[in-house]
Amino acid sequence: MPRPIHSKIRLFLVFLAVCSGAAAAAYATPLESWKSAGYLLKSFEEIAMYNEYSDRQVGIRKWTTPIRYFFVHRVGDQELHERLTKMHIKHLSNITGLSISPAATRKEANLLIIFSTEMKLQNELLTDFGIRSSQQRNDLFRHSVCLGSFSVAADASITRAVVIIPVDRAAAHAKLIDCIVEEITQILGLPNDSEKVFPSIFNDKSVNSLLSGLDYLLLKMLYDPRIKTGMTFVQAAPVLKKIVDEYERDKLIETAEARVRTGELYDLLY
Repeated sequence: MPRPIHSKIRLFLVFLAVCSGAAAAAYATPLESWKSAGYLLKSFEEIAMYNEYSDRQVGIRKWTTPIRYFFVHRVGDQELHERLTKMHIKHLSNITGLSISPAATRKEANLLIIFSTEMKLQNELLTDFGIRSSQQRNDLFRHSVCLGSFSVAADASITRAVVIIPVDRAAAHAKLIDCIVEEITQILGLPNDSEKVFPSIFNDKSVNSLLSGLDYLLLKMLYDPRIKTGMTFVQAAPVLKKIVDEYERDKLIETAEARVRTGELYDLLY
């Protein structure tokens, strides 16, 4: 994720999925270590409280209003792209409790999901993301497979998001489904990538194409009603610890991997 662009009222974030050929095994942690309370808290801090390429912590960001999405197709295979995306959106809604449904028109939407081509990407970074710096657009174009962005209000609630998937570029890296899953998940308020978090779609060295049990728990933690927008990690940590203790008591951590695999994309791929 490139450094964020700040304004007095809103924060606009851009994040990207990159292609890496490095072996995930080099970053593996001891078996099942992600199921410990300490690991879950540290993973949440890494993914929710930071932006990529920045070591400055920020507050909790999440949607507090229903998400209404609209597809923009600038390439073929519309039915396939919508079917795959709707499967993942349904899964995210079930995990988080968010209301996520289609908008009748682009104007009514607060989430645009754009399927496009590599050739159009440079212009889309200007017109759809609003990035005026040619250097920043060039950097994103060179280093991204697919991209997402979100805007937040003064209270740190997410108000709008855009996802761009250049289908030909994603397919060339065998990452079409990876792009759909990672970008749409990240615009919910988990924008950072970290090699410290494994197994996870938020780790570019991981082999995960779909949500892991760890990702499932991070989403549940973020959208617990007790976690409020704008909270610092110091403020959120005691609440998160209580939530994780409840997960442990209720066997949610133990069953997270089985629970996350109830999504329709798992039936399609496995």
